[in-house]
Amino acid sequence: MPNQLSSRHLALSGNLDGQSLDALLVTHLPNITYLTGLRASAGMVLVARKELHLVIDSRYLSVASALMETDSAPTGLTIVPVDQSYEESVGNLITEMGYSRIGVEAEWMSLRQWNWLERRFKTGVQTFFPVEGIVEAGRVVKDTDEIACFRVAGRLIASAIDPIIELIQTGRKELDIAAGIDLILATKGFEDRAFSTIVASGPNSALPHARPSDRLISDGDLVLLDFGGVYGGYCVDVSRTVCVGPVNEQSRRFYSAVLEAQERAIAEVAPGVVASKVDDVARSVLAKRGFPEAFGHGTGHGLGLEIHEAPRVGRKGQPGCDVILEPGMVFTVEPGLYVPGVGGVRIEDDVLVTERGSEVLTRPAV
Repeated sequence: MPNQLSSRHLALSGNLDGQSLDALLVTHLPNITYLTGLRASAGMVLVARKELHLVIDSRYLSVASALMETDSAPTGLTIVPVDQSYEESVGNLITEMGYSRIGVEAEWMSLRQWNWLERRFKTGVQTFFPVEGIVEAGRVVKDTDEIACFRVAGRLIASAIDPIIELIQTGRKELDIAAGIDLILATKGFEDRAFSTIVASGPNSALPHARPSDRLISDGDLVLLDFGGVYGGYCVDVSRTVCVGPVNEQSRRFYSAVLEAQERAIAEVAPGVVASKVDDVARSVLAKRGFPEAFGHGTGHGLGLEIHEAPRVGRKGQPGCDVILEPGMVFTVEPGLYVPGVGGVRIEDDVLVTERGSEVLTRPAV
């Protein structure tokens, strides 16, 4: 039985056949990780039906060689050391292997690289075709290894929530709290932040992607926290909103509306449901609660080797939002409510679509 990396290659090979391609030049680093298991800051992979050629420079040769000795290495993987430049090495490899119809990742290949290929093979039989999302299509539904990684990452970040909330104290700066959150994530076992931590208090909490500032936390503030970590290369993402001191009626209304919207949206998640329906449920709750215009962004986004992946969970008709949910998809559910000059609330958890419904990954076990 093929291992997970070999299964990913096999699935991609079917897509190459479907587009009549001899090979695909992969330049997007998360896609290289997905196909080979190698996490590097540079590299290329030339993928054919039965082989993967990992083009890598001297910084990663030892790591790549060690990867090939493991049981998890994809079948047909070869390592091609960079000679002179990545482009020259890939060009020589294409010529050596005799590939003629080669796809390139339209979203990730630079114009400089495209022009180089066009010049290099101007008089040859090779033809290059921009393709979109051919590797990402396989990344949407997570395999068993990825799901296992997500479950560990979810437990880790769930265990960080209470210590993080304890950082919220009157008189502390948003910037200081953000630094404290980053430290807690590191001590919990995350290898990196998934994105820049958000701490937004008082009127700043009405800005969905506010940057932490020198603002001091005051009694009565809503404090919006958005933080995430990377574990085993995979990203998890959580938001919580805390009210400092006595909770006034307005803050209570904001919070209870968003909490109901999130709970109802999560309850909607199941195989066969259209992603935009999850968004519609959250939006309908907020409208019923008297906030029809206070929720501007989508209800969720996919998670994986990148913090924003497919599927998108947004309004019906928006690009990527009408996908049918399948077991193995992982995404956030994060309705929010934002009133400029006053404050806002967002509550976010990460959800796995299961065969029977859904599993919230980022809540403490009970």
